[in-house]
Amino acid sequence: MHKTLLIFFALLATHNSLTAQYLKYEWEEDRERYDLGDAFSDEALIYLKYHRQYEYIYEGEERNLFLYQTEHEIMRANNDNALARSNRIYIPMRNAIELVELHARTINKDGTVIEFDKSEIKELEDEETGSGYKIFAIEGAEVGSEIEYYYTKKLDADYFGREFYQFSEPIIKGSFVLLTPSNLQFSFKSYNRLPEIKIDTVESTTVYTMVCENIPALREEEFSSYDGSRQRLEFKLGYNEATGRKLFQWSDATQLLYGRAFLLEKEESKALEKLLGDVKLKGLKTIPEKVAAIEDFIKTSYYLNENAPYEASSIPFILENRIGSKLGLTKLTLNAFKLVGANPSLVLTSDRSEVPFDGEFESYNYLQDYLIYLPEDDSFVAPYNPEFRYGMVPAPFTATEGLFISQVTEDGMAFPKYEIKKIPALPAADNLDKMDVNVTFNEDLTANTVHLKRSFNGYQAAFIKAVYPLIEEARKEELLKSLVKFLAADANITTLELKDKEFHYETWEDPLVIDSEFESPSFIELAGDIILLKVGEMIGPQTEMYQENERMTEVENDFNREYQRNITITLPEGYKVENLDDLNFDEKVIEDGETIFYFKSGYELKGQKLKIYVNEAYEEIYYPKEKFEAFRTVINAAADWNKIVLVMSK
Repeated sequence: MHKTLLIFFALLATHNSLTAQYLKYEWEEDRERYDLGDAFSDEALIYLKYHRQYEYIYEGEERNLFLYQTEHEIMRANNDNALARSNRIYIPMRNAIELVELHARTINKDGTVIEFDKSEIKELEDEETGSGYKIFAIEGAEVGSEIEYYYTKKLDADYFGREFYQFSEPIIKGSFVLLTPSNLQFSFKSYNRLPEIKIDTVESTTVYTMVCENIPALREEEFSSYDGSRQRLEFKLGYNEATGRKLFQWSDATQLLYGRAFLLEKEESKALEKLLGDVKLKGLKTIPEKVAAIEDFIKTSYYLNENAPYEASSIPFILENRIGSKLGLTKLTLNAFKLVGANPSLVLTSDRSEVPFDGEFESYNYLQDYLIYLPEDDSFVAPYNPEFRYGMVPAPFTATEGLFISQVTEDGMAFPKYEIKKIPALPAADNLDKMDVNVTFNEDLTANTVHLKRSFNGYQAAFIKAVYPLIEEARKEELLKSLVKFLAADANITTLELKDKEFHYETWEDPLVIDSEFESPSFIELAGDIILLKVGEMIGPQTEMYQENERMTEVENDFNREYQRNITITLPEGYKVENLDDLNFDEKVIEDGETIFYFKSGYELKGQKLKIYVNEAYEEIYYPKEKFEAFRTVINAAADWNKIVLVMSK
């Protein structure tokens, strides 16, 4: 164990024997600058010290549990941008009782120490959320300075925590300390190679520590979950020795959420029955049909307000005010489904683009968002996301685990049951972007007339279907034009039509179809009698991945997807294509006998009609970084095809 921590624990023992007050955190008063030599000189910003401390302590005659939370950072800024980012400090005061301690200073390259003047601190408030901040700038800092601060806040005890120990800047030394009365036992889990927690006991206090050193900077990479890849620590209160019971298990969350979502007050049941009378259910025979109708009615009548008061989880409040909280709209939808004979499960999960749900570590920090599962046809509903309808939920809530809570009845008694299960991602075919492109030449061969029929379903279509009816006409036209001009920014659009402008929940899964025609000179270059046709650009811009550095993170796609492009070119009379074989591509990744990623293209020439197909698909969300090159080859195949220029001569 590190010497400084041993000294710290010795002080703690004395402290505990004398008083119930928290142990005041202190920094090194007269420290020297860190000597890094030439190491890290090419890094804009370095965390020399990154410390987080949590101290739980009973106070007062009633022995209420409070939390003293400390943050201590020392940063070195090696350029002006890094200096601007690091010398302004924000202290979030949400749920804080008071700011107990605040100290800050800068140590310049010549050793000059400039102490922070506490009178310079300012307070800001977010009017929408009511959350406050304290903000201050550390004056006198310059490039090469070491900027140091620490503060301690007092809060009501929070029983769940998460700390990241990896950023876009390296950490020389990171540390974590959690102190708690010995009757309270915390559980921890380290992710992405962060060291494990160590445990010590000093008299009546349990001390949990973690030290990490030389944590490399983590670059943001394409097709990756940045936060999910960072080294982090999850922790929770897991056991109270005084009562002899485990705390905050999935079973406890199940009982709590079952009561909040499944069980209704009498006035809520009456209000729900009245609501159901307004839904057009006549003629609908199956449960999926009825569920889809109810979902659409609720989503077009009541709206999410994340800052709504607690009452917004009550069904009568929602029906009267037309707004609800996440829990409220979920409760309303789930119980309406039950009234038409469905057997829905409540699902809680987290956004995997932030932190993926981990069913093996029972932290309520993972219980961030609600879904509803319908076992009748193995489908999901996103109860407060208006852009989605029955069978489709936000992509970040898929390809991850969730806590499934269902109602079970035995011997006339209803009770909850839970499972940790996977929330599957939609297949690639459900997110299809299809283009039919017909190309002709004008008489002097200086421009093309392009007929583009573009249809797509899935996530992109869902967003447009939700937004389109709500925006003004000028913005509608602008939106549609953007779906055409991605092919040619200089397109002179002569025809632009959105098929089926009235979106109905029964046809929500149908493709969104845009029919257009435009003229553009951008695909053609002339070189004497040679025509250079930039056919590659007719599939639209493509992602290009040239990996100069070793891949750091696992591959993670937002969602599975498929692209089909059919390009028909009427060649000018008397012209032939010299390099048709350039159109043939075939790149794929096969796992366990199944093709999971592919890019394939080819052509057929009949007279002056050149028909080209370009197909591409991604059928897996995750792929290991050790096999990244195979994935990158498929991605880059699209980028390489995008550069193809057909050479046409007489």
